[in-house]
Amino acid sequence: MKQQFVEAGHEEDLNHLASEFAFTKSSCGLIIEKPLTPFAEEINSPEKLIKLLVERKLIPHNFRGLVNWQTDYDDKVRICGFYQEGDTVFINTVQRRYTKIKNGWNGTTTSAYADFIPVAIHFDNCLLEFRTTTTYFANVKSFIMELLLYEGDFKYETLTKLTNKDANRIKALLQAGFSSEEIAIPSTVGTFKWTSSKGKYDLENDLLIAKFKQFLRDNSLPSDDRMVVTVHLEEYEDEVTKVKFPVTFNINIKSGSIKFNSVVTQGVIDHVVDAIIKVTYIEKLLELEEQEVKETVI
Repeated sequence: MKQQFVEAGHEEDLNHLASEFAFTKSSCGLIIEKPLTPFAEEINSPEKLIKLLVERKLIPHNFRGLVNWQTDYDDKVRICGFYQEGDTVFINTVQRRYTKIKNGWNGTTTSAYADFIPVAIHFDNCLLEFRTTTTYFANVKSFIMELLLYEGDFKYETLTKLTNKDANRIKALLQAGFSSEEIAIPSTVGTFKWTSSKGKYDLENDLLIAKFKQFLRDNSLPSDDRMVVTVHLEEYEDEVTKVKFPVTFNINIKSGSIKFNSVVTQGVIDHVVDAIIKVTYIEKLLELEEQEVKETVI
């Protein structure tokens, strides 16, 4: 099949798609953190990190020709993939996980499997992308922070810890819509979730939803304590292949994480990350600078 695509003149597209999925996973979460202390001088560039990893035998000398490779895995986090692109490095980590499966009539058995968690380290702005959910976040974060020579109690900012205002702004930047919204209700109901028909409508601007929310307020209940919102982008276009496809992801406002609802490409992740960084970092820096100017004038 691959040879047929090559003969048809699509080898460049195939290579592009291979790289697009090299550091993503089938169930892709996203947590973005920015350490408030810059990377240590001895580790503050991709080249310095590579030198350390090779010296510690955490990646092979010929990693550039491999990108991803098979390695022994156990309960410790290990590296099984590495790629450099400018001031960003991508690392695939692997760790043994366990799952229970049915065995026989009523029995179960425990089976081990290799669980992969990709991480992107951006040296130009000291940002870390952990492409996982909060469930398995702690172990891989400890591993990466050790690689970056952080010790003890260091401070950081979680850029995926979004407010309602942030979520609305990200949706607008992506020219997307909210296809579902779950809010907390301090009553016997507990939570309330709205879902639009196949993501056709933006719930933020839906008149019927506005009436539901007004009903909650009329009964002295909050209508804006969001737990999770689902952002739906009807059409994302891959820059190289020009293939168009929908993208849907959940913003968990309570846990501070993102969860894509299907397999996504590197381009999709970059697109969403750019919007998050603009809203939670760049625009807020500009707001602070404007506020400082106003205070100086006064």
